[in-house]
Amino acid sequence: MGFKDFMGSILPPLLRHIPRDKPLLYPFYLAGQVNVRQEEVSLKRLPLPFDGLSISYASDIHFGDYLTRDQAVDLYHQLLSLGSDLIILGGDYGQNYQQSLQFFREIPSFPASVPVLAVLGNHDYGRKTDRMSVLLDAMKEKNVTPLVNEVWTMDKGDKMLAVCAPDDVKCGMPDFRPLTKGARRADFVIFAPHSPDLIPEAYSTGFSFQLALCGHTHGGQIALFGRSLLASSRYGDRYRAGWYHENGAVIHVSSGVGTSILPVRLGTRAEIHHFTLRSEQ
Repeated sequence: MGFKDFMGSILPPLLRHIPRDKPLLYPFYLAGQVNVRQEEVSLKRLPLPFDGLSISYASDIHFGDYLTRDQAVDLYHQLLSLGSDLIILGGDYGQNYQQSLQFFREIPSFPASVPVLAVLGNHDYGRKTDRMSVLLDAMKEKNVTPLVNEVWTMDKGDKMLAVCAPDDVKCGMPDFRPLTKGARRADFVIFAPHSPDLIPEAYSTGFSFQLALCGHTHGGQIALFGRSLLASSRYGDRYRAGWYHENGAVIHVSSGVGTSILPVRLGTRAEIHHFTLRSEQ
């Protein structure tokens, strides 16, 4: 049994029983506690028909060694219990391609009445012999719509909202041309890359959006005094976690659900989100 297999077998039950008064073990305890962030987001360009639209968002689940099947199913039920109009899954569903595939095979199907969109993260890619079509088909079997350089739209009255999702910046081939074309008629654009590293690239290509929802950074996973011990972004802590405002857009970077390398957190918390969009007229 390898180190990761050994740790994966003993840590999930251990995490459930670590008391907060044990400071050396607290980072392990913290990694297993998923917080639900309920927030209203005021947006100047949001059309009135979309005022009150609610979005559930979860990223960086990292199913596998440190996140069990039971936890994955619990997360599924948590997302549904929020009662949102739209669910967006932000990528990195497993620690690797096979575990990402297994994540979608383990969870129940989402009800057809709730649109569920999914983008791809760097951990969702495997070897050259792994076919991404198999993973995408597994998503579709659970009533999840994968978006890879694609646009999904919602109409209310004569107004249109578009969710634009590029391919992953590290392992995929992001292409802004179909996003720009697909969002041309939209009155409000949500940009949903897995990593915020694509935000400056969006600016440089002229792709315009009003709200961005991203993951990838884990909030630094271990962050001391608001600074990542080891940033996973090419821009360091420019988009570590939380809310940002740039170029007239509102940007949110989630700290995500799971962990990478080791199941520890410090200075950041695991989280899923329930956003209510408000039109600021």
